Amino acid sequence: MVNRESAPSGMSKPATPVVPLVCLSVVILLLSSVTLVIKYVYQHSNLQPIGLACVRVTIGFVFLFAITLLWDRRGLLSLDRADLLRLGLVGFLGVFSYAIAAWGLMYTSVIHYAFIYGLLPSFTATFSVLLGKDRMNVTKCAGIVCSLIGCLIALYQGPMSETSIQLGDFFVLLFTVMMSAHIVFSSDIVKRFGTMVSNTVMFGSSAFLLLLGSLEWPEPLGDPLSPLITTSVLYIGCATAAVFLLRYRSLQSLSPATVGTYHNLIPVCTVLLAYLCLDEPVGAKTILGGIMVVVGAEVVRRAQVLSFWSLRDWGKSALPVVGSTKPIP
Repeated sequence: MVNRESAPSGMSKPATPVVPLVCLSVVILLLSSVTLVIKYVYQHSNLQPIGLACVRVTIGFVFLFAITLLWDRRGLLSLDRADLLRLGLVGFLGVFSYAIAAWGLMYTSVIHYAFIYGLLPSFTATFSVLLGKDRMNVTKCAGIVCSLIGCLIALYQGPMSETSIQLGDFFVLLFTVMMSAHIVFSSDIVKRFGTMVSNTVMFGSSAFLLLLGSLEWPEPLGDPLSPLITTSVLYIGCATAAVFLLRYRSLQSLSPATVGTYHNLIPVCTVLLAYLCLDEPVGAKTILGGIMVVVGAEVVRRAQVLSFWSLRDWGKSALPVVGSTKPIP
């Protein structure tokens, strides 16, 4: 392997891989469009959030289970009851929270959903600090504050405005907090069991809980689902599974920092699609708040990367050199 820094001047540098970037771009498009499709389903059917979440997670589980059997069957079959319980509990925070997100989206707008979910990096960084997995610094704190203020500016349009803070916003906020906790708690578990095995068990356990909930909370009687609504529901489930697979493929060749940068485009694309397809209003405060949310998220992400490299360099300097008498601090 040729080192970029020591390569001769006449030798060209390795080109940026195209396929992982395409996969990552499709992830952004899918995540941005799924929110709009869910809102469309609510507007044109009587389907309830828990039923929609159950179908979404079950389809995702079927796809992930089939692919895991092909790629990592041994890892899946090696799990014992304690492992299944541990993965199920962590999956409850992440995958089961899709039901809470679905409830929130029923009672709020797509634009509000996008801005609140844009706080995910800030909440994730906060949980990481509280659990002792990372350290807080001025840059990271500034990014978190910037995102929070931007979100409030974008959501609060005045006490008499119909587009101001809504009931569903609190459900979306709860979903974002649960997803942030899921990311922090699952980091070590995913490293131990593998990405595909972990996500398959998390989706499977959450699908089971959502199925039990849908049986206790039956759907109201109404007209049968039209072919378009049925196709939309299937798209939501398939897109959810595809996001995990495509993001997994992109992380095989791209750094987490690059993937994180692309994910900052999700709120922007979602707001743009909501404005074009659902005629949701976008004003000056919405644009200003959105910019602050995205900038704050990027500041937090960069602070996380710098903190990681500084800790790694410190760890290297703390290790004794072979043949040296330098003690370990």
